[in-house]
Amino acid sequence: MERSVIGLIVAGGAPLDILGLPDEAALTPFGGKYRFIDFALATLANSQVATACIAAPSPSRALRSHLLHAAHARRRGRHPALVALPGTAARSRAGRLVQALAGCRELLRGREPATVVVLLADHILQLDVRQLVRAHRDLAADVTLASLPVPVGEAAHRSVLRVGTDQRVHDVQRAPLHPATAPGSRGFALGWAGDLVLETEALAAVVESVAADAAREDADVLDPLVAGLRVMAYDVLENRLPGRGDGRGAYWHEATSIEAYYDAHMDLCTPRPTLDLYNAAWPVLPVSTGLGPSKVVADAAGRAGQALNTLVSDGTVIRGGVAINTVLGHGVVIESGAEVEDSVLLDGCRIGRGARVRRAVVGAGAIVPDEARIGYDVPPAPTWRAMSSGLTIIPSGTSTQGMGLAEAR
Repeated sequence: MERSVIGLIVAGGAPLDILGLPDEAALTPFGGKYRFIDFALATLANSQVATACIAAPSPSRALRSHLLHAAHARRRGRHPALVALPGTAARSRAGRLVQALAGCRELLRGREPATVVVLLADHILQLDVRQLVRAHRDLAADVTLASLPVPVGEAAHRSVLRVGTDQRVHDVQRAPLHPATAPGSRGFALGWAGDLVLETEALAAVVESVAADAAREDADVLDPLVAGLRVMAYDVLENRLPGRGDGRGAYWHEATSIEAYYDAHMDLCTPRPTLDLYNAAWPVLPVSTGLGPSKVVADAAGRAGQALNTLVSDGTVIRGGVAINTVLGHGVVIESGAEVEDSVLLDGCRIGRGARVRRAVVGAGAIVPDEARIGYDVPPAPTWRAMSSGLTIIPSGTSTQGMGLAEAR
């Protein structure tokens, strides 16, 4: 009997709270017009996974609304079903994974035999699931872990897989000082990317390996699986996406810090970004906002607006201002004489006349006053946060419109 493939997207998890975003990592904005969960949805849809569900503990109204609009955007095919899990989300990603599999256990059991692809919605990925499933079956695995090569020097903050030349996982190292290197490589270790494939026959062993609320680290879940099942590793960078002629593989990024979130956005502004949002063979469909097209226009005095190496989303207006190497969300306004460089501006924020913004992440709905200086050698406003990395963070909804010019500077 040919095994079917079922997709399971796991929502939940804390967002980057420094931005004051909604309490749902899956809805974290990315690339101006997308949310993290849009990439998981696109991965399953583009991989022709016909049956899928989304598991979320007590799903919020915002998540339900986004999924409804995402379904309308896709139109064709069966839409993923939302499975509401009882209680609150487990703290760790491993705990959320176990929690989701436990909550969907009866649903999955009724579809045996099947191969289940589990994707977490707290990161960004582009991955052809068909290749992952093919490798999983060729390896005769019970569980296959999507793994990511990371430099050995950066592996101390990850769960590292000790993998044999046959791709079997023999051990899971917790934040090791001396990480095991990937087979055939001295400079890279294999870290678990958080996504996996399993057979429905292995579902009970995964769910019963540890209670969701007790899974504080990845190893709490992976160790018993490695001990009792055939667990294999799959390097996601060996995956190839249809439509990409540059030879690059899949994309995987976890915004573990505001700096990582910022860096991923700055890569989008380069001439050849690692994440391809323009691949017609691998579309990522955003939810429609109903906003009008963006425009870059002159101000009343005839000063031309400009946008260079910049992503500009629907409803955004650059009115005599300048944006360089910047990602602009929906409905952003950059007023006359304002200059924005090397920054990320989320939905609905406004940059006042003559303001200058550099190396900043400006939260949704925030207002930067006229003539303000952000990212320059001036003290930040009390509601802004200067990071040791040199970034300035302006939380969502922040308004300093009533401040005097001296305070804003």
